[in-house]
Amino acid sequence: MFDASAQRFYLFGLEFWPHDLPLLLGLLIFSAAALFFVTSLFGRVWCGFACPQTVWTDLFFAIDRRVDRMLGRDHPLGQWAKTGVHVVVAVFTGFTFAGFFTNIVELGPQFISGEASIVAYVTIGVLTFTTYTLAAHARENVCLHMCPWPRFQAALLDPESLVVTYQNWRGEPRARARVPLRPEIATLDSSAYIMPRVANPSVTGSNAATTYRGDCIDCGKCVSSCPTRIDIREGLQLGCIGCGLCIDACNTVMERIGRPHGLINMAPELSAVGGCAGKSGRIRLFRAKPMFFASIMMVTGSAMAWALATRSDVSAAVEHQRQPPFVKLSDGSIRNDYTLRFSRLGVHDSNVEIRVEGLDGAAIRLSNSAQASFTQGARRSFSDRVMVTVPKASVPKVRVPIAFVITDRETRAPVARLETYFWGPGGVR
Repeated sequence: MFDASAQRFYLFGLEFWPHDLPLLLGLLIFSAAALFFVTSLFGRVWCGFACPQTVWTDLFFAIDRRVDRMLGRDHPLGQWAKTGVHVVVAVFTGFTFAGFFTNIVELGPQFISGEASIVAYVTIGVLTFTTYTLAAHARENVCLHMCPWPRFQAALLDPESLVVTYQNWRGEPRARARVPLRPEIATLDSSAYIMPRVANPSVTGSNAATTYRGDCIDCGKCVSSCPTRIDIREGLQLGCIGCGLCIDACNTVMERIGRPHGLINMAPELSAVGGCAGKSGRIRLFRAKPMFFASIMMVTGSAMAWALATRSDVSAAVEHQRQPPFVKLSDGSIRNDYTLRFSRLGVHDSNVEIRVEGLDGAAIRLSNSAQASFTQGARRSFSDRVMVTVPKASVPKVRVPIAFVITDRETRAPVARLETYFWGPGGVR
């Protein structure tokens, strides 16, 4: 959850502040490497099963099918019903997204009563519009023309990556079901998903292409079931998102004609022409690209784990005000001013006090209080000017090192120790 007003980010019970940005950067690098690693092994599984565009498009398709089933495909109210449900889903999506940045329990009543912030209305409005436009109308065109991810797949995949593959050695030549099967594939059983090193029958001669057929009966179900309307029989293409719908459609047809599944399956591209990584069709995990991305994941993950383990829950800093470096008061005492910044993760309304070490007789107070203690407000950082005054008899002649010690008033345990200097009249030249 993002708390924009307090500049906080919460993830799995951990609280992150703006100075934890390197951890967020590490998380992004780790996530990108993980995505690349999975893609190099299993193809575009992100696009086919986890991408929000795919998930919402499938949801809107399901809504369309449900409405057609309830009202009929040609019912005059069908399109209005679909649009109404699409808009409701889009509004709910925008509302849920806004809930990551504010209290979603309070957002509902505020949104309805008109008391929500303008940022909330703009966020929900933009997400509603984009969700409805992209999922209800653009749909597969986003994958084909707008998304940059398909352009990366050529650099991430290798010949042994699992992708949606049409088994060309088994399916060609295409013909109607009444044409006799090629003898070498007529005895295939349900386990014959891959046949290594079988010559491509489509190039063995015109007589074979006209006398016998492969398992593909050219029904077109693989094309009609594809969200992006590509023909996987032409090989791996930019528009293939790896969803596997063509596999399900083809397997259904194979069952009807009494042939084994797997004419279209998830397999290395080498298997399409009779070659594969091994006789069992298993892919090798220890390959150059997957191991490169896995090494990035290991390095980044280890660095993040170390950073989280050694991260302090206290952030404190003190800065000496050098204009002027000191102030001489009317009684001869010397005062130095400092800017103190303090924050404590996970602790709200923390009462702490400050004392000075290394300077005898020093008095310390805050700019707006005669006390040397303060309360860290809920989910806020503390920042104030601290004034340290030394009586005339104890004023150092030169600059001397001192330390601010911040202590919890309830447990009396030290919270932070900040090293700095106190400037005397002789320390400035």
